[in-house]
Amino acid sequence: MIVYFSTVRRKRPIREGGEIVKLDWTAKRVLKALPVFPSDPDIAEDPNPRGNSRGGKGILVRGGEVFVGTYHTLLAFDSDLNLKRRVGNNLFVNIHEIGADGDDLWVSSTTIDCALKVDMSGRTLKSWWPREEPLLRARFGLTPLVLNKQADNRLLHLHAELGGQESHTHLNAVCCGGGRTYVLLNRQGALVQIEPEVRVVLEDERLRNSHSPVLMDDGRRVAICCSFRKDILFYDLESGALQRRLHLPDFPEVAALQKLHPDEPFNSAIFVRGLELVGPDRLLVGVSPATILEVDAAAHRLLDVFQYSRDVGDAVHGLAVFQGPDPENPPAKNESV
Repeated sequence: MIVYFSTVRRKRPIREGGEIVKLDWTAKRVLKALPVFPSDPDIAEDPNPRGNSRGGKGILVRGGEVFVGTYHTLLAFDSDLNLKRRVGNNLFVNIHEIGADGDDLWVSSTTIDCALKVDMSGRTLKSWWPREEPLLRARFGLTPLVLNKQADNRLLHLHAELGGQESHTHLNAVCCGGGRTYVLLNRQGALVQIEPEVRVVLEDERLRNSHSPVLMDDGRRVAICCSFRKDILFYDLESGALQRRLHLPDFPEVAALQKLHPDEPFNSAIFVRGLELVGPDRLLVGVSPATILEVDAAAHRLLDVFQYSRDVGDAVHGLAVFQGPDPENPPAKNESV
C-alpha cells in the first residue's frame, strides 16, 4: 500500500513550510519527499503564525495523478511525484481538502467560505457559498461576504481578517458519496448536505474546529477528525446520531507521543487532521508531530504507527492511499501481490 501525505511546517519560511511525501506503508520507507509551497504567484510572507499559506494541503489520488493543494494552486503529480502541471482558479483562496466527483474536483476555498467544483483544468463548473444560503443564514446568523467573484482573489486575502469575522464558516472540506455532496463548516460544527438539496445533516459542538470527513458504508456513515479534542467521531448520516468516539490518546503509544512532544505556542501535539479509509472500519489518521496512525475503529485498536517528524510544529494535512503495488515500481512477474 502506497500512502501519500502532505505536511505543514510551522514557523518556517514559505519555501520550507511543508512537503508532499510518498511512503511505502508496509515497509515504512519514504520513497520520495518534495517541498510544497505556493508559487506563480509567489507569497513573500505569511502573516499568520500558524502557517495559513504554508505547506501542502489536501491530497487526492485520481486518474493516475496525485493532486495536492497549496494555498492557491493544485499541483498535479504522477504517481512517483514528478510534477506534471498546475491547476489554478481565481477563487482558490487557502485550499484545504479536495474531493472527487466523477471526473471533476470539489475544492474547499476556506478563507472565502466557498465550495468550488472544477474540471481537471481548473475551469469553474459550480460554486456554493454557505453565507449566501437562506437556510444557513437563518440557522447560524450568517451574512454574505462582500467579494468580487470575477477578480483574481488568490492573494487578496492574505492580510485580511476574514477568519475573524462572525459569519466566517471555515468551510474546509467537501466529500461526495451515495449521490450526495457534503461540506464541513468548521466554525459552526456542522456537516451540511448541499446536493441534491440543502440540509444540515449534523450539528454538534464537538465538531467545532474539525477536519477531514470521510464517508463510510456507501455514504451511510461519516468519520470526522475532531482536531483539538484528539478524537475521531463516527456518525450515522440518516439519524445524525453519534455512533462511536475514538479518543486517540487512549492508545498508550499515542499518549507517549503526546508526552514526548508537548504543546508549543500555535502548535498542538496530537492535532488530528488527515483521514483515509483503507478497509470497512480501518483508517489511516494524521496527527502532529507528523505521524500516521492505522486504527481499527470497530475493535478500538491501534494497528500500526509511522512517525515522520519529531517536531510538534510539523503537522499532517492531507492523506491519501493508493491500494496495490507501487505503479512506478511494480513487482517482478514471479512475485505475488
